Amino acid sequence: MTLGEHFFHAPFCKYKLSYCMGWFFIIIGYTFVISIILANPLKLHYGASESLVKCIFISAGLFLVTIFSRCICYKKQNYEDDLFRNSNILYYTEQRV
Repeated sequence: MTLGEHFFHAPFCKYKLSYCMGWFFIIIGYTFVISIILANPLKLHYGASESLVKCIFISAGLFLVTIFSRCICYKKQNYEDDLFRNSNILYYTEQRV
């Protein structure tokens, strides 16, 4: 499965460790992004339309967290392992006496 197929055609939830890590990261990431933007610990001045700028920053942060968490769930296919698992060929070595 290519990365593009994984992003658009893979299921959102499986009972695997990588998916659990991805969901944990997305929940923690969303909480962190929203709380940092709303708390404003750096005392940034957003200008006249403060709520619009905060909304844009939160949306961009959530988008990045979503992409990163989806990449955590991606596992590159190991082709050598699939050769032995999906093949019906018997592999053996000959011993000469």
